[in-house]
Amino acid sequence: MRVRALSALLAAVALVLAGCSSQDSGGDDNAASASWSLPSTDPTATVRVLGFLDPVADGTQKVFDAFQKAHPTIKLQYEHVPFDQLNSVTEARISNKQGNPDVLWADMPRIPALAARGYLDDITAQFKQYTSAFDPAPVKATTVEGKLYALPIANSTQLLFYNRTALAKAGLKPPSADPKTRITWEQLSADAAKAKADGGAQYGLVFGQWDRYYQLQPLPMSLGGGNGAASNDPLKPEVTTPQWVKAFEWYGKQFADGTSPRGVPTEQNDALFAAGKIAYMVEGPWLLPQLSKAKVDWGVAAHPMFEGGKPVTPTGSWSLALNPYSKNKPAAGVFLKWMAIDGGSGYTTNLPAPELPANVKGKSSYFARPVFATPEGKKAAVIIDYETANTAVNRVPTVGFIEFEDIIGRAFADIRNGTPAKTALDKAQADINTAWAKYR
Repeated sequence: MRVRALSALLAAVALVLAGCSSQDSGGDDNAASASWSLPSTDPTATVRVLGFLDPVADGTQKVFDAFQKAHPTIKLQYEHVPFDQLNSVTEARISNKQGNPDVLWADMPRIPALAARGYLDDITAQFKQYTSAFDPAPVKATTVEGKLYALPIANSTQLLFYNRTALAKAGLKPPSADPKTRITWEQLSADAAKAKADGGAQYGLVFGQWDRYYQLQPLPMSLGGGNGAASNDPLKPEVTTPQWVKAFEWYGKQFADGTSPRGVPTEQNDALFAAGKIAYMVEGPWLLPQLSKAKVDWGVAAHPMFEGGKPVTPTGSWSLALNPYSKNKPAAGVFLKWMAIDGGSGYTTNLPAPELPANVKGKSSYFARPVFATPEGKKAAVIIDYETANTAVNRVPTVGFIEFEDIIGRAFADIRNGTPAKTALDKAQADINTAWAKYR
């Protein structure tokens, strides 16, 4: 990351905020700048939380109930907004300096942008001592210029799932579950085509999230490419390097050859694999609960890499951040600590569905869930533990991430639908440069 560029940007944002606040009453600005500490005993307070998870459908009400039981004097008021509205609601609420919400759900790759806009409180003094409780990648994703702006409550990775029946019919050997002998993308491409032709699979190879940067970022990085921006300048896009072009020529070829399907929505992929229609699928651990009830005879292997390249897996998930204008920071801090740190993460420990913790200790209880008790589940646990500690890479840490993700996703979609990789990536680079001009 280019230190001077981002430092200057953060300083500029701070000056803008300070200039605006000088025209206000001053109360909110005092709240934003006041130091605070984690209390030794729980205060009596109400903590307002903004998030996108549905308390009933997603099971977070059980998490909140567990917190209330452990900390009865701190009342929670949770506001649920749709996922696609979270960013706009966050911006509107923080910028009005009223201190509501106190705590907000924050997507890890958006932390630099939110911090640069002055929307997140610097919590380094209160929580730096606890960062060793997490896997390294989530801490790096929630840290900007050496300052901690959020606590990670979840993590993610990707695995390769396969249809054992389709592979057997095609005479194919299952890919290795050992991360040190993982299958290559080149071999997987050939095997997927054969499984479709001879194994009865409707689709050879499916990515759980078509055209999404999170899932496809490992392709160019496995070849030695970067994450999409220059290593010394987070506002200089680099998506036209030879590694990026080669990786996405391979991606486009899967669709041109018919190994991977066009026109199948991302939302249908998990169900199609569970129904036995897909030979190989790259997807996250969240597929495991569905597979435990499915009829497909499935297996799991380590995420692929390119021949002669290096193993790279995506990572990152959600974190909790503090509104700099909150008037209940000590109580909010208790909630942050309980959700992310206490007991290995109160969030993932009490969530009904298994969600991969960012907390190292929390992985023990995560892997103790029934979904990991089967032979393939046990293999998945070993792979997940290895990848999150050894091969995980964060998404590009830039204040322009929101624009980057949108533009590069459109480029990937164009490549999937037949546009030459270099043509699509050249256009994406030009568009990103234009979108990022306002940050320079």
